[in-house]
Amino acid sequence: MDALARLYERYYAAMVWVAYSLLLDRGLAEDAAQQAFARACEKLSRLRNVERFGPWLTTICRNAAQDMLRERQRRAVLQRTAANGDLAGRSNDGFDRIVKEAVDGLPAMYREIIVLHYYTGMSYREIESVLGISGDTIKGRLARARKRIRIHLEKEGFRREQ
Repeated sequence: MDALARLYERYYAAMVWVAYSLLLDRGLAEDAAQQAFARACEKLSRLRNVERFGPWLTTICRNAAQDMLRERQRRAVLQRTAANGDLAGRSNDGFDRIVKEAVDGLPAMYREIIVLHYYTGMSYREIESVLGISGDTIKGRLARARKRIRIHLEKEGFRREQ
């Protein structure tokens, strides 16, 4: 139990951010992280290499978040169909809102890296450990994500200062 508590303390915040990068909802992200730990406890005997616990747990957490995302999307479709209406229009509350929109609009693999690096402050090495991908992959995804965010900001009228 002590070992499990230490793993929970070490990985919980990262798992919340992994789930948040997919779900874009803090409460659901916390639920997904907790589900990931519960599923990991059930399947712990399947883990062959304890050194890979972080990436293994991340995969479980991603799957839990994707399950929740699919369910949320299914409910949204049902609600729109029932209401026979469109989604509310986009808000223009300023720069922070535009940046959030840009990040939220990124494909999940880019959004995940942006959230882990900039919102949680994880280093490349920490992200490597959590996601099980190489530093070069992280650098490439960050560069492509930043480019997409910059393009979005420019479309919204924000220009990079020289």
